[in-house]
Amino acid sequence: METIAEDQETEYELDKVKKKYASLGHTILMVQLERSSQGLGLSLAGHKDRNCMAVFVCGLNPNGAAYKTGGIQIGDEILEVNGVVLHGRCHLNASAIIKGLSGPIFKVIILRRKTAIDDIAVKPITQFPVSLAEEASEEQFSASYPNVRTVAIKKGNQSLGIMIIEGKHAEVGQGIFISDIQEGSSAEKAGLEIGEMILAVNKDSLVGSNYDTAANLLKRTEGLVNLVVSNPGKKDSAVTQANAVDNTKQNAVSKPTLKPSSGPPSRPSTPVPEPAVDLTTCPITPGKDVAIEIPTDNKGLGVFFVGGKDTAMPNGIVIVEVYPGGAADRDSRLQAGDQILEVNGTQLKDVTHTTAAQALRQTLPKMKLVVYRPERVDFTKLDVELTKKPGKGMGLSVIARKSGKGVYIGDIINGGTADVDGRIMKGDLLVSVNGQSVENSSRDEAGAILKTVTGRVSLKLHRYKPVAR
Repeated sequence: METIAEDQETEYELDKVKKKYASLGHTILMVQLERSSQGLGLSLAGHKDRNCMAVFVCGLNPNGAAYKTGGIQIGDEILEVNGVVLHGRCHLNASAIIKGLSGPIFKVIILRRKTAIDDIAVKPITQFPVSLAEEASEEQFSASYPNVRTVAIKKGNQSLGIMIIEGKHAEVGQGIFISDIQEGSSAEKAGLEIGEMILAVNKDSLVGSNYDTAANLLKRTEGLVNLVVSNPGKKDSAVTQANAVDNTKQNAVSKPTLKPSSGPPSRPSTPVPEPAVDLTTCPITPGKDVAIEIPTDNKGLGVFFVGGKDTAMPNGIVIVEVYPGGAADRDSRLQAGDQILEVNGTQLKDVTHTTAAQALRQTLPKMKLVVYRPERVDFTKLDVELTKKPGKGMGLSVIARKSGKGVYIGDIINGGTADVDGRIMKGDLLVSVNGQSVENSSRDEAGAILKTVTGRVSLKLHRYKPVAR
């Protein structure tokens, strides 16, 4: 009976997925893989058209779980893994995202079409390394970026001797670029050049990363550091390369300007190390995207959040409550109103609530988040009238806020009055009931008010309004 139930559940899931991607008009399949200690053995590549983001399977290592299980073919496009959407995303981040999922069971949703093999940026891979480590390779970068090379730098007690900026290049797009190199540094001796785009650090992809993430990764490197870089302006001078980068975010300490010059680029007179950012302790500064790391000891993060493109708050994922005693509470940096932009490499800017929940509820030793705290928390004000019959509730429950007094909507009962009305969502802050303020009420006080009112009940609520990112 259990097997039948599992089969029915899988069939139901597949039907939902097929409806979700019906517009793609091709075969949608679900393949279940179990990752062994050796890994899945998938080689991934992007679309040969740089304007099209896709995650294609370009190789199957015979020693990997994907090859042994069957069901996945070269040319398949990966749409989702365990509910995390990869459709329309950069393939270079897909491996990191898959690594971040708890597993060991992976439900992979794939799109299969006959002509896909012609759209892959690389030829099918037939030679595989001994290791099945799912890491972005130089070969994969070369398919999407010009003049790719790997530079090995020996890092001693000092910094690498480079300054980086987050910028945009007309040919290769958004990324992390080298804006200056310290004279006599290890980076200069290794042959790095100003204007080169850093694609990976020790096999960790920087494609799609922001400045803070890249600076922290470089800071934490030790010993022999391997950088995969692209030189989009190799035929031009170093000055032209640097000038091609615009819209930049730079180190606030020295802020080198990238203006046209007939002479060589200026260099700092003193060594400029990468910013010393400790993700486990750095504060969350209002008004900017901040990368943090929270130790969780393989337990939940401990936050209640709302949002998702399939909800009444489609523009972001916002924390409503930090549960007492949880990992986030012990860390003490997250607070109500914070927007979660990224979790372990998974972007949350345009995902469903379910996808966000799967990403935030992973059980890992530590969670890496990118957080935005608005300088001023803003709310959408709601006025809702519900009819409550004697002896019956309105189909909702409230939870007391940890920080200060007041309550928020903790649950909405399916089929209840509030659910049928459809305007209230979990996480809404309850302001007043029939004109009586509950902003400073405890859960019991607010619950008693809700139980005693009858007839037409006027509710005022506040809903977090995410800041567009």
